[in-house]
Amino acid sequence: MSSSSKPSGSPWDKPWDVFRESVRELGFFMALRYLLIYALSYKPVDDDSYDRINGTDTSGIVPTRNLDIADDYTRWQANLFLASPARITRYMIDAPLNGVAIDPSEYTFVDYGSGKGRSTLVAAEYPFKAVVGVEISSELTATALKNREIMQPKAAAPIEFICADARSYQLPDGNLFLHMYHPFGQDILREVLASMRSQLLEQGETKRRIVVPYLFSVAMAKAVFHEFPEFVRVHDVFCMNPQYRWTLYEWQEM
Repeated sequence: MSSSSKPSGSPWDKPWDVFRESVRELGFFMALRYLLIYALSYKPVDDDSYDRINGTDTSGIVPTRNLDIADDYTRWQANLFLASPARITRYMIDAPLNGVAIDPSEYTFVDYGSGKGRSTLVAAEYPFKAVVGVEISSELTATALKNREIMQPKAAAPIEFICADARSYQLPDGNLFLHMYHPFGQDILREVLASMRSQLLEQGETKRRIVVPYLFSVAMAKAVFHEFPEFVRVHDVFCMNPQYRWTLYEWQEM
């Protein structure tokens, strides 16, 4: 799927028109201030540095309306595809927060809403037992599988991409690192967490550890996690760009 172009009709197709309108609304100096903030800010949709280094295709943006998901409810509860920067994933894995830093060799990494696979591929730089991307879009999964062909020979962990609904995904055994980059609306997030809880209670293993780093930790997601007290909020990590704030949850059976 080609997704690097902006959606048609975007006002930013004509940035100077936007600037002129901003001058009329805000005045010249305030409009100039916001123009500079925009011009100098990090734009994830344009960040293809990982792909330029590796020859992969993990960049761009795919709006929700363009995702190939047949069920309307599920499609509109899915959030658009936009990969997080590789350095963010590395930081989340490496972060020694409140004793939560992990030994990847003891964990399976699972990325919910893995898209074209960048976070999963970055995780494969570490010696996890396995890294798994779960993505409902067959087109995005097809791209991720092509990326796996490029990256698996130099990866430190086995890479798997599964085209599946996250609500029906069966958790692997053992310790788990369950990565989420704000992949769903609140209704599906609730169903995914309910499925996780049901599986974990049924499996009943007491010596395993499950951590859930949730990137772009918006209030809606926190409210849903609050409904599941077994997923204890361990730490909030703040960033100047709120898009890269994240919350770490850990499963603790009541």
